[in-house]
Amino acid sequence: MPGFLPTTRHRFIGVDISQQAIKVVELSRSRGKFMLQGYAIEPLPAGLTGHQTGAESKSVVQALQRALEKAAVVTSNAIVGIPDGQVICKTLEVEAGLNEIELELHVRLEAEQHIPYALEDVALDFEVQGFSSSHPGRINVQVAACRQEALEWHRCVLTSAGLTPRVVTVQAHALARGVEAMAPNVALQDAVAVLDLAPRAIFLSVVCHGQVIYSRELRLEPEAAEQHGFENTISGHLERELELFAQSGIEETIAMIILAGEAATTPGLRQCIETRLGTPTRTANPFSTMSLEPALAPEALLCDAPVLLTACGLALRGFD
Repeated sequence: MPGFLPTTRHRFIGVDISQQAIKVVELSRSRGKFMLQGYAIEPLPAGLTGHQTGAESKSVVQALQRALEKAAVVTSNAIVGIPDGQVICKTLEVEAGLNEIELELHVRLEAEQHIPYALEDVALDFEVQGFSSSHPGRINVQVAACRQEALEWHRCVLTSAGLTPRVVTVQAHALARGVEAMAPNVALQDAVAVLDLAPRAIFLSVVCHGQVIYSRELRLEPEAAEQHGFENTISGHLERELELFAQSGIEETIAMIILAGEAATTPGLRQCIETRLGTPTRTANPFSTMSLEPALAPEALLCDAPVLLTACGLALRGFD
């Protein structure tokens, strides 16, 4: 009977699908405390495109099945993230006091002005963020929309691998949750810059109040890295990007830098960035405040954790 078994652990799996790999994280929660039950990182075959067509889904499903086996997952409850590039997100200001039907109608009418697709081809969702700080009597509503085919592709991958899709969300929202998990006090009050050092691209995201408020891809020339060293090149690029952020008109100040992705643990990188920019810099580990399943190796997790920031945020979404 619900509520009479306090030792029962509720579990969710976060599934993060990128062009290079699938990352899965299984979390459980008991008495308000989270435990990392298992995780896996499974590379995807080379040549997959970012469009993720039905022709590619078989390879992705097979990789996901291997990842689930490696992670020894127990639950089938899964949360998956759709890439930011496939989702249109807008924050609308609407009159406060509308009932649910009126609010949905208003959002759909507004969405027609911002979404370049026919609404019948779009999956649309929205969430009330709270009252507007600049216009009393109005509320902020965050709207997210994507093509139905993208939504169904992700659902099909999960179900074909034996999982039950509980939530389909935006990867940027999951990234913000992962940041809050490792730096709750800072993430809830100040802006945090997340530098994702992926194999083929480097992305800068600024998270504030649980949302990604700024995002850019950094262009890194291999010749510059060879000439000046990887740590110095990354530090210089990040310094210039944060200067652009400061000039963007967004008032928040960066209180912390978090390094994520495969190259986040490059020796000397964290220290180089912190020294050059004078901003506290940490390597991503969203599991730092969680307990670990005894079979997991803490040393291996320290190396893998920076790659699992978004996957962890997806799993955490299941407990809302």
